[in-house]
Amino acid sequence: MKDFLTLCVTRFEALEAELNALDAATGDGDHGTTILKGLRAAATAEDAPEKAFRKTAGGASGSLFAQLIGALGQASRGSALDKALMEAAAKIAQLGQAKAGDKTMLDALIPAAAETTAQAAATAAAQGRDATRDMAAKRGRARYVEGAGVGHVDAGATSVAELLALYADWRDR
Repeated sequence: MKDFLTLCVTRFEALEAELNALDAATGDGDHGTTILKGLRAAATAEDAPEKAFRKTAGGASGSLFAQLIGALGQASRGSALDKALMEAAAKIAQLGQAKAGDKTMLDALIPAAAETTAQAAATAAAQGRDATRDMAAKRGRARYVEGAGVGHVDAGATSVAELLALYADWRDR
């Protein structure tokens, strides 16, 4: 898992500005920086990378994305990916008081959790991410911007899709 998280750090270093720009259109513009900070902590944690992520990233993103990091850790240790992702999605939905269609990370995660292979999950997450472009935000800061973010892809859904694509590639090595 440590090598997967190191791979994530490298990829999210390249994505940081793009994710911040996506977030700036509908939020406070720091999503990429926050996720990268959490991933760096997770990659260097001796154990419990999801806890290191949560503590270092902080805020809502720290708590929510820590669930996904934990699920990927479970899957890397032999748990079924779909079950781990579904459990993470349920916890995220509860913590964030959100559901599919609210223009959140769940719009990428829930379709991914319905798949049984890492590649299929990554594809479903990318499709879910893309669908957020036409959604009106019902949760988070995006719901307060003009048009509720319609026309912009959700930064959180983008991060989910990227993490799952990286995971699929890592698993296939």
